[in-house]
Amino acid sequence: MKRAILAIWTFLVLLLPAVSQDYYKVSKQSRISTGLNEAGAIPFEDGGIVYITESTSVGASSPTDAQGRRLFTIFYMGKNGQKKPFREELVSQKHEGPVSFSGDFNTMVFCQQRPSAGSRVDPLGLYFADRNEAGDWVNERAFEFNSPDAWLFSPSLSQDGRVLYFSANFMDGLGGFDIYRSKLKGGVWSTPENLGPNVNSEGDELYPFIHPSGKLYFSSDGRDDNKAGYDIFETAFMGGVWFEAIKLSTPINSLSDDYQLWFGENFKEGYLTSNRRSRSKEIFEINTDIPEFVAPEPIKKTPFRYQIKDRKLDTVDTNLFRYSWVINDTLELPGHEVIYQFPDTGVYRCELHVFDLQLDTLLDPETVKTLTIRFKEQAVISCPDTITAGVPVEFDGTRTYLPGFDDYSYIWDYGDGSFGQGKQTIHTYYYPGRYKVTLGVQERQQNRRDTPEMKSNFKYVVVIKSGQ
Repeated sequence: MKRAILAIWTFLVLLLPAVSQDYYKVSKQSRISTGLNEAGAIPFEDGGIVYITESTSVGASSPTDAQGRRLFTIFYMGKNGQKKPFREELVSQKHEGPVSFSGDFNTMVFCQQRPSAGSRVDPLGLYFADRNEAGDWVNERAFEFNSPDAWLFSPSLSQDGRVLYFSANFMDGLGGFDIYRSKLKGGVWSTPENLGPNVNSEGDELYPFIHPSGKLYFSSDGRDDNKAGYDIFETAFMGGVWFEAIKLSTPINSLSDDYQLWFGENFKEGYLTSNRRSRSKEIFEINTDIPEFVAPEPIKKTPFRYQIKDRKLDTVDTNLFRYSWVINDTLELPGHEVIYQFPDTGVYRCELHVFDLQLDTLLDPETVKTLTIRFKEQAVISCPDTITAGVPVEFDGTRTYLPGFDDYSYIWDYGDGSFGQGKQTIHTYYYPGRYKVTLGVQERQQNRRDTPEMKSNFKYVVVIKSGQ
């Protein structure tokens, strides 16, 4: 039964369109570009950028191999634009990089070719180093599974530094380079596991990047029928299964080759390697004009169910009197103490009617209450609490109640790295899980000097597998 459900789920995912990324802006990182190949950009903790380049300095190219091909060097560009080798001791006559860091920047893993006995040069392998209190990189060591018969390339460390993703052309692969995963247990890395056919293909899968959210991004030329060379895909590991990889849409992907992708934790900024504007690989910055949601609050439900009674009523004698409440002169509710679900917001006049059974007459009303029901002043999200993965769902903000906001825009953060704009939007979740959906309502900026006011609220939704 589980296999049948998984098969149905995989089939559904295959039918899904590419993930829309229209809210991103991709622009060339001109300060890094030298006209030679640059790739693999990730941020360092001081705000600089670590990347690999064929240029060891401005105007000077890097070493070449026996066939005359330029080799990469790991470089660093500071916030002031100054460029230099990231680690001088790594600069050699062989290939170095790219690099990945743990979340605290105290562990790094990088690629490098190293000479072995005689004139032999080992294939590209992975190496680790730790940062000491002085900021120096020490305790350099080789990955246990470097092999003389395989190339290990483009590593990506998890935030805690205990899970390593990388690309390699091991003999057990599905073809070309595949993506593998290894876990650090008791100070020892586990045997690398191939991520399988939902991720890997008969072509090459390169540049994995594991996001703190658990999403895995990578580049492949063997999926999507290789229509546009290398493209960026995403997947996630849930319930012991890697889901079928989904191709990202424009502007992340293009008609050219698109390689390494890095996203910040909030998915609002990143780096991309692509040759979309030239024959050489170049580094692009990814940004979005979606604003930050400042201290969003959980959505508060507006109460429509109320108890109506007269606290001043000294005695209640149902033998002598009959009681009822009349709402807006139209609806009569029997009883001196009633519970009523009002249909909507509005102003309601609640009048207590007392009928004297002995005199057979309606007494003059002495109790009249006015009840005003209005929405809480907040950005209101209307959507199902439980959503099926792969099924488009409408997210509605039309019941937002923000008096004083005359002209404003609606901005959505679906909690899965996707954003939307508009009072009503359609979004599809691709992976099961619990997601925090945030709606920000922002006043439109009248002029450049204005700081538009923003109100944001959130709710959680649960996404389940199809057929669950």
